[in-house]
Amino acid sequence: MKKLSLVCVLGLLLGLNHDTCGLAQESSLAKAILFHAPFDGTTQAATSQGEGKLLTADAIERNKILGTDTPSDVTIAKGEGRYGDALRFAAKTSQVVFYEGIECGYQPHNWSGSVSVWLKLDPNKDLEPGYCDPIQITERAWNDGAFFIDFDKFLPRDFRLGVFADLKSWNPQDIAWDDLPVADRPMIVVKQPPFSADQWTHVCFTWKHINATDKNAPQADLYLNGKHQGTYSPPAQFTWDPQKAAIMLGLNYIGLMDDLIVFSQELTADQVSQLYQHPVSDLK
Repeated sequence: MKKLSLVCVLGLLLGLNHDTCGLAQESSLAKAILFHAPFDGTTQAATSQGEGKLLTADAIERNKILGTDTPSDVTIAKGEGRYGDALRFAAKTSQVVFYEGIECGYQPHNWSGSVSVWLKLDPNKDLEPGYCDPIQITERAWNDGAFFIDFDKFLPRDFRLGVFADLKSWNPQDIAWDDLPVADRPMIVVKQPPFSADQWTHVCFTWKHINATDKNAPQADLYLNGKHQGTYSPPAQFTWDPQKAAIMLGLNYIGLMDDLIVFSQELTADQVSQLYQHPVSDLK
C-alpha cells in the first residue's frame, strides 16, 4: 500500500480527492523554488535570489570574472530542451560559467535544500577523457564544502553525487584522495546510470540537517528519473560565504542541460517524482 504524504492525509480528512491532493503537493513545490534557469531563449534565471545572471570566469578558481558573455561553445539550443530551449555545451573550455552562490539559500544552521536538472548526453561517447562535473557548487574547492554531480573518468563511467563538508571536518588528516578507501569517500555512486544521447535524464539531489543545531544527522539523497539511487550521511559542517560561492555549470561537460532549479527544502520522494513527471510551469 502506497504511503500518503502529510499533505494528502490532511486533504483526505478535509474531504479532498487525490487530484486535489496532488495539486497541493505541486503548489508546495512551487513555493519552495529559490532559483530557476529554464534556458528558454536566455541564460537569465526566471527566478533568483540575486541578479540571476550566468557569469563567465577565466578558470575554475574564478579569480577573474569576464562578464555575462558565455564562451563560444556554450550556447542556447533552440527547441532542443526537455521543455523549450536548452543550454548546450559543445566542447570542453578552460573558461567557467556560473551563477552566484547566493542562489543556493545557504544557511549557517539547519540547512536543507534540493537541486534539480535535466541532462542529455551519452557519457561514454560524448565526453572527453577525465572527470566531468555538470554541476559543482562550492566556495573553495571540489573537496572542501561542496556539492557536485559528476561522471568519473573510467569507462564505463559511473555517475556520482559528492557531498563534501569542510575539508577539516570530513578529512581531518588530509589523506590523499587516491589513498582514501572507497567506503570513506563522501559520495553516492551509481553504476551504469541511465544517461542517453537520445533521451533526457532527470537528476535531483537533496540534503537536510546540514549545520544542524540538534542531534539530527545530516543526510543527502540522489534520484535519477524519479528513482532513489542512494543515501549518504556526511559530516555536518559546511562553512560558506554565499557571496563567494558559485554554482558552476558544465565543467568538462559536453551535452545539453535544461531546467536548473534550486529549492529551499529537502524534496520528498513523491515530490521528486512529481518534478520528474511534470514541467515546472505546471507547478506554478
